[in-house]
Order: sequence, then C-alpha cells, then structure tokens
Amino acid sequence: MSSDSIFSSVESEKRWVLTMDKIFSQPQNILDNKHILNIDFDTPACSVFRVPKNLTEEKAEAYAPHHLGLGPYHHLRPDLYKTHHLKLSAIRNYLSPEKLQNFRLVVEALIPLDPIIRASYDHYLDLDIETLAWMLAIDALYLLQFLKNYPRGGKNLAGDIMMLENQIPVFLLNKIQQCLQLCPENDESLKEIESFLRDQSPLDWNPSATMEIGHMSHLLQCLYHMIVFEEPAFSPYSLPMTGITSEDVATGVQFLAERGFPGASIAGQILSLVNMIPWSKITGLFKKRGGVEPTPLANKIDVPSVSEMSKAAGIKFITTQGIRYIRFEESKKEFHLPVIRITTTSEVVLRNLMAYEEASSEPESTLLLAEYLDLMCGIIDCANDVKMLKKEKIIETKLGDEEIARVFNGISKSTRKSETKYKSNVEKAIDDVNKRYNNLASVKVKAFFEKYVYGLFKVLGVLISIVVLILLVLQAFCSVFGCTRWFSKTPVGNQVVILRGRNVNVI
Repeated sequence: MSSDSIFSSVESEKRWVLTMDKIFSQPQNILDNKHILNIDFDTPACSVFRVPKNLTEEKAEAYAPHHLGLGPYHHLRPDLYKTHHLKLSAIRNYLSPEKLQNFRLVVEALIPLDPIIRASYDHYLDLDIETLAWMLAIDALYLLQFLKNYPRGGKNLAGDIMMLENQIPVFLLNKIQQCLQLCPENDESLKEIESFLRDQSPLDWNPSATMEIGHMSHLLQCLYHMIVFEEPAFSPYSLPMTGITSEDVATGVQFLAERGFPGASIAGQILSLVNMIPWSKITGLFKKRGGVEPTPLANKIDVPSVSEMSKAAGIKFITTQGIRYIRFEESKKEFHLPVIRITTTSEVVLRNLMAYEEASSEPESTLLLAEYLDLMCGIIDCANDVKMLKKEKIIETKLGDEEIARVFNGISKSTRKSETKYKSNVEKAIDDVNKRYNNLASVKVKAFFEKYVYGLFKVLGVLISIVVLILLVLQAFCSVFGCTRWFSKTPVGNQVVILRGRNVNVI
C-alpha cells in the first residue's frame, strides 16, 4: 500500500468497503431504534483526536501513554501490551462470576455501534469490527473499575488516562453499565468521575458549570468544560474587539422604519448607499503594493514578568475563581489570577487539555485555555517569579521553584490564532497590564536605551572591529613588503639622509 493511504493491506481495503456497505446499503438496520444509530453525516461526532504534530515534536512524552494504552490508538502498542493481563485481572476482580460469563454480551452490544465508535476518532481505524468491539469493551470496563477504586493503586496511571489519544467515549461507558447493570444509580457513577477529575484538575472549576457527564464525549472534554465554562449570558470580562457593525445598525433602522419612526426611512436609504460602496477596495488603494498582513508569531507572549510587575509597577496578585475571571484592576493595581495546583501529572493534563482545545474548537472560537497558559508562560521567567506567586497563593505545589519555572518555560505559545472578533478576558487583562507597565517612566527610559543607545553601541563596536581588522592586515602587509616609502613624511626628492653626522640631500 502507498504511504499516503490509510490502508496497510488489501484486507484493510476490503474491511473498509464492508463497513461502508453496512452503513449505506442497510439504512433500516442503522436507523433501527434497537441500535440508536442516527448518524448525521454533515456534523461529525469526532471527539478523540490525534495530537497535532507541532505539539508532539515539542514534547512527545506528554501526549503518548507510558504505562496504559486505552482505545484503538494505543491498545495494541507492543511496549504497552504487557499491561493487557493487568487489565484482565482488574476486570475479573471487579465483576462477579455471573457478569464475567455475560461479558460476551457486552461485545455483541458494541458491534452494532461500530459506525458511531469509528466516527468518534479522527483517524481511520484499520481494525476488524469485532476486534474493535472487544478492545473497547475491555478498555472501557477497565476504566470503570479504575474510577470505582481510585485512588487505590491508580495514582501512577492517572496521567495516562487523562491523555487525549487515550480517551474512551462516554457513551461506551454508559452502554456497558447498562448491559452489566453495574450502576443502577447514576449519581454514584457521577460522583466517582467527579472525584477523579477534581483530583486531576490543575485549576478551579467555573462555579457556574455543572457536571453533565452524559452530554460529554469523554473525561478530558468534561474536565475542559468544567474549567473553561462559557457563560450563556453576557460577561463583563469578555468585551468585543469591534463595535456594532453596519449590518446591526441597518437592522435597527429598518425595525424603526417599519414602525413609522420619523426619519428612519431616510436613514435607512442612506445606510443602504453607504453599504454599497466597496470600502475594502478603496482602502486597499492606500496600502503598500505587495503588502501582506503580518502573521502573529508563535513566540512568548509580550507581558512583563511577575518580578517586573511587582517591583516596577507595584502590581499585586490576587486569587480569583477561574480563568474566565482573570482581570486587571487599574485603580487598585491588582492582577486577579486563578489558583493553579501543580503536581507531577499537572503538565501532562494541561498540555492535553490545550491539545484538545486546539483540535476541537472552531476557527472563530476563543482558545481561552491556551491564552491562559500563554499568560502564565509570559509572567514566569525564573524561580523568583514562582516564589512570589506561591507566596500570594496563586501557585500551590510541593515541587521546587526551579522545576515549576521549567514547566512553564517549556510550554510553547499556541500556534493556532483565534479568529474571533471578541477579546477574551485574558487578552483584555494582558492589554491593561502592558498599558500600565509601559507607561512607567523607568520602563520608557529603559526602552529608549534598548532601542537607540544600546543599538548605537553595537554599531560602534562593529566599526571599531572593522578598523582594528584593517590595521592588523596593514601591519602584516608592511612586515612583509615594507611600507617606509609610502608613509614617509618628506618627499622623495627632498629626503635628508644622515651619514656619520653629516646631512646629505638626496635629489
């Protein structure tokens, strides 16, 4: 097979054809109420993504499981398959003998769900239908027992379970619970999941968010939802970058004109004429030819460090409820930041949350978690910055200051630029802090020296180096060929030679 193909063999192609034939040629079975397979081809249900290459190249070990492979992406990895017998042992201890005998019923219940299962993953799964059903039945049941018994014997596996590529769809967990009647009370299962996610969460949850695991795709998405919950109503901490558009004004004027408001009809005609003018082409005439809008580079965010803000600007750091409440209060010189708890698995959780956000979000959506991590990476330059945030209870950890600083300095800025027209509360806070900091006299003087004086010193240094190099070359030339006749002060025709005390004119 070609390296550009998703198929590894001819058998893979046949398996794919059989899957497509099952979907399209048997619609009655697919849409049967018994199988609840109402697939919307226009709206993919993909939720388990491969981590983008730009992230894995930066730190691959943060995204690939080390001990436990769950799901089709990592279950069959040779280096992880040695834990397969541990999964089976844990399942045997979890299920009663009667339920173990009925395990085949779980597999048979998952086989009709094959199209939905495959639609949950963003890569083609080159696996037989029954193989995939057995694999997910084992992994999903192992995950259920893990959540039931957590944290007993599971702390070292928590990081692997929270990785994006290791996620198990929630509807599979629910289906298995129904088949084996494992949890008649949904509240009990919800408490187990909530307890595990709270233990793994580096950040406080939004107080307005509710744990709706039934509406979530997997555990990582559920944690993301609880941290980055978007308020349905207008939030004072999320302000638009642009004002009201001309379309909004035209709609309002039309509404008033229909109700006989004086002058609204004339205003509507004027707005119609204004909207007909090709403003984009007119403004394009004043731009430089061949000019291209600069693309923001994925470098470190432009914001002063904690030490600089504290010493130069007198900014204080105050704890707040969550990342949607990050703000800077100019009048009080207070920077409100959420509490972040750093453990040995926190970096893995944060990186995979950011990977999920980047992979699942729409182009116009705000990458709020990525913006928050960019902010933290920007304000933490060294161990002293970590120490100051720990003193203000912004960072809670048992790890060393140097280690925490390395964690944040190692996370690169998000490479995907949000296309939303709204400024998030994090961007607004950064703008406010920079405005306060850059207006300080000491900062302006420093910026002037860096821009002009230090630059002049660099130019002078280069010129001096060039002059010294020329002199050295000249010295070497003169030592070989002699330079007396070229550098003598007296003309050759009037040279005076001293011979034994007598002056002799050389003509």
